[in-house]
Amino acid sequence: MLNKKKLYWVSQIIGWLVYVLIAGFFNLLNNNELNAELIVSLLCIYLIGITISHIYRTVIVRLNWMRYNITHLIPRVLMGVIVFGTIVYFIQTIVLDIIITNTLYQFSFADAFPKIINWTLLFLLWSLFYFLFHFINNYKKEEIKNLKWQATKNEIELNKIKSQLNPHFIFNSMNSIRALVDENPMLAKDAITQLSNVLRNSLLMGKKKVIPFNEELKLVNDYLNLEKTRFEERLIIKKNIDKITESFLVPPLMVQTLVENGIKHGTSQLPKGGEIKIDSRIENDSLIITIYNDGYYDETQQPETGFGLINTKQRLQLLYGDHAHFKIVNEDGKVKTELIIPKDII
Repeated sequence: MLNKKKLYWVSQIIGWLVYVLIAGFFNLLNNNELNAELIVSLLCIYLIGITISHIYRTVIVRLNWMRYNITHLIPRVLMGVIVFGTIVYFIQTIVLDIIITNTLYQFSFADAFPKIINWTLLFLLWSLFYFLFHFINNYKKEEIKNLKWQATKNEIELNKIKSQLNPHFIFNSMNSIRALVDENPMLAKDAITQLSNVLRNSLLMGKKKVIPFNEELKLVNDYLNLEKTRFEERLIIKKNIDKITESFLVPPLMVQTLVENGIKHGTSQLPKGGEIKIDSRIENDSLIITIYNDGYYDETQQPETGFGLINTKQRLQLLYGDHAHFKIVNEDGKVKTELIIPKDII
């Protein structure tokens, strides 16, 4: 299949050749003889058409007219075809009337106007084919891009479900609740409600692109309360949430995933347990969420079920491009997870 550059030149050569042959045919119909002068004239028109239309295309590319929508593109095209139609008329007049036929040129508006209109309409037709080709080509690219995005999105959603509906978390929570049934029925009842909230919200929130931060915090609180029931005094929970941040929109289940990651690979691995702390603040129109947990982060070791961190990076890239940031580092004997979410989605 021809690439776009070759296709452009093939179209130029064939298109202007067809125009010249049609022009020559009509000249013969008007009882003009096929002499050397007519052949040279048609050849000059052919070369002038290819040259000036290519210059016109260069202007389109240099000024990047493809970035405009149809409303802003139409006046530019109209102005362009008028200007280049006029240019071609004067070049044709100079070449054919003055150089080839060696006649004295006298400008006549009545004679020039219809010829300029003819060339303008010809360039308008040329523009129609040119922009139509690019619009169709760009549309196909967008379709392919959307299909790839949808495929990536579906894969991320699958991994997200795997990471969120962690069977170990569910089994551990159920075991903790079973132990509380006889010992503390009221606490067991609260734990069942919290587990129900976590599972229900995990499914419902997964269908949304973004949610208010306070809704995400409710899910995080239910999750932490369940883990507190399990670890008891081994888990210390601290939160420093700026009230302004609660209405900020965040991807659902993202903070909960990072909190779960901190407990699963941090606190739960320590014999004496540890602390998990969540901070939030607004800075430069971006939400900054920082999660601290005891333990050590070894980036060279990837856990078998480590979908959470991969999903976080992929979802941020899809929603915000390079405007969002995510990192995990060891800082002052703790693992620091920082999430920066911009205000607007790309």
